[in-house]
Amino acid sequence: MAYEVSTGTRFAISTGFGAPVSVTTISNAAPPVIAAAAHGLSAKDPFLLNTGWEDMNGSILRVGSATTGAITLEDEDTTDLIQFPGGSSAGTVRAITGWTELQQVSEISPTGGEQQYAEFAPLSQKYGIKIPTTRSAMSWELTFGWDPTLPGYKAAVNASRANRLVAIRMALPNGGSISYAYGYISVQETPVVASNAVTTGKLTLSMLRPIKTYK
Repeated sequence: MAYEVSTGTRFAISTGFGAPVSVTTISNAAPPVIAAAAHGLSAKDPFLLNTGWEDMNGSILRVGSATTGAITLEDEDTTDLIQFPGGSSAGTVRAITGWTELQQVSEISPTGGEQQYAEFAPLSQKYGIKIPTTRSAMSWELTFGWDPTLPGYKAAVNASRANRLVAIRMALPNGGSISYAYGYISVQETPVVASNAVTTGKLTLSMLRPIKTYK
């Protein structure tokens, strides 16, 4: 059991991705191995994976170990052949080539991810049935001290105006957990101004997949 505090948490936005490198297969194993020639990745590197496996497609994952033509995925299990069917895992990996810190973040508010249900009421039963289906779209809203001269603000605005997919990294202090998310970023470029209060800005990351956290 462990507890983590948020004071000292740092955020960063990706500023570039490498060229796509073809993935021929991903093994059904724990941990799984990605076959990708000349991928250029090293242990602990985060990267973007696109694959035919829906539950991993469009995810920022981390390298466990690497050889010239293969990557072992850290903290992953693809042994479920229903969730990860053989013969459909091909895709690409892309290295993250740069990060810029998102400075002065004061608060993060997650929304979405709630389980949705299909409801059914058989005539022969007194009680209805709720069957889980999809989950609602997920997002992070970040509040930050507004300063349009900061590099992180400029990088976020550029991505927002271009409707460009980005990765966001959240690193807790003192060697705590590191979380990665991937999605569309939207910056509210008009600051929030109030009497006797710090001027703030807001940005939203609409995630394609749930965040992935590493210890």
